[in-house]
Amino acid sequence: NEWLSEHGRDTVNVGVVLANPEKSKHLETATMKVGNYFIDFVNLRAEEYTEDSRIPDLMRIGTAMEDALRRDLTINSLFYNINTGGLEDMTGRGLTDLRRGIIATPLPPLTTLLDDPLRVLRSVRFAARLRFTMDDDLRHAASDPRVRSALAQKVSRERVGGEVDLMLRSPDPVGAMRLLVNLRLADTVFPVNTVLRYADRDDKAALFDKGLVLLSTAHDHLVDCKVSPPVWCAKSWSRDSAAAYGAVENILLDDEESRRLLWYASFLKPIYDATKATSAAAKTSGRNKSRPAVTRFMVDELKRPTRDAESVEKIMKAADDFSRLVKSGSDLTATAILLGEVRVWYDCSDRDDCPTEPDDNIDETTPINPNEVTIRCNMISPSGTKEIDCVTEDDPVWLHAMEYRLTISKILGRVGALWRAALILSLSEQLAKLNDDELNYAIEGDFMEQDFQEVRRGVIEQYDAFAASFLQLGLMGIWSQKPLIDGGEMKKDVLPRIPKGPVFRDVMDEQIDWMTQHPGGSKQYLVKHLAETFPDFV
Repeated sequence: NEWLSEHGRDTVNVGVVLANPEKSKHLETATMKVGNYFIDFVNLRAEEYTEDSRIPDLMRIGTAMEDALRRDLTINSLFYNINTGGLEDMTGRGLTDLRRGIIATPLPPLTTLLDDPLRVLRSVRFAARLRFTMDDDLRHAASDPRVRSALAQKVSRERVGGEVDLMLRSPDPVGAMRLLVNLRLADTVFPVNTVLRYADRDDKAALFDKGLVLLSTAHDHLVDCKVSPPVWCAKSWSRDSAAAYGAVENILLDDEESRRLLWYASFLKPIYDATKATSAAAKTSGRNKSRPAVTRFMVDELKRPTRDAESVEKIMKAADDFSRLVKSGSDLTATAILLGEVRVWYDCSDRDDCPTEPDDNIDETTPINPNEVTIRCNMISPSGTKEIDCVTEDDPVWLHAMEYRLTISKILGRVGALWRAALILSLSEQLAKLNDDELNYAIEGDFMEQDFQEVRRGVIEQYDAFAASFLQLGLMGIWSQKPLIDGGEMKKDVLPRIPKGPVFRDVMDEQIDWMTQHPGGSKQYLVKHLAETFPDFV
């Protein structure tokens, strides 16, 4: 303001953000608007720590060198000189490490990490975010038992969980989790004994190793899908279906949030399986008693929002459901549906911008009104493709396909728009198991690389056909399907003698089941079906 006054310009207000030691803010910050930007001004700092806390015991105004040396990493200790327009590297290593892609600390790494143990997680996160390599001395210090102990004692679970979440949002979530495992930090970051009381060190190491393999497999397959997308990753195949139910389809390749939840589900899936398989799973009382183990783990130990934890659990459960269906031969049903061109599709031909083929260009920004979409059904017959009357059709192939449609709809109803994440997780478990089998066969000398690749391709094609059948049966958005008859109309006009309680829920569920097996069926036939199914309530 003094400079502005001297140069005949209007002064501006200066705000002050007060010190707040309880929130680890020990010095005041001034803030003011310069041109079009708000600029913060803070003094250079020097810090001293106590043994039992990551919050500085003493913070004072320091020199530029002291401020640089207190930083977590050399690449974060660079200064920009506004007078000369140049970079100043007080540690003498920041620019070199930046060029070489090295994560290192300004001071001896053990000193830096013990002063503030959260820095070990920040080091891992920056390595994953920038795809840099951790310095050998830093890796050695990060593996020190004293650092693990300090991390457990001095850093809140909120800060630990926050760092984990940022790691999984990074460009290299696999690399981040691999570092945590290899640096022996995983057990501190993910305290498995809170949900598996009697897991020993070897048990926990095996869980983390399996989680890392599963995460790596899921990540690699998603990269492959981006290079060569299977049909079930194309939004144009599912947009009209989703619109018919008033839902919005998010494709996993384009949805960062869904991918983040998939990374959680992949890494924690072995823990989820272990809590189901053993009676040693931790018991809780009160409000949290009914919460599944992984949900408790994410909320209580990683301090993630309940919404995230429940979504991760949904992905895991749906993955198990998909795996059971594939193992029971449902992929053969899916193949029969594709070959027989059994199809439920959504005709929006009354719209000017309606695509005539699934791969036509469409305007992704223009919503489709469900009222402008007509549900149509067809399949191959001896005389060619025929349109199906979903209410009267008695062809066994069609009826079996509709039973299959109902089965899949139940899973999609529970997992919703995250179904692609669940499918990738299910496939990744099969591929990871295949890798284990390859290792066992290789040891015995009976398994050739060519054979393995053929089997692997077969598994992927199996899942691609499975998922493609969902789209061909028009199941996208089925989780948002609205009943043709609402509760009030059901009680008043359709089944006036229906009692209150669980029976009413059964009736509404039966309605949804009929609609799913008779896509596009009219209310008239639905009313007739309900009267025949529940004659006592007519």
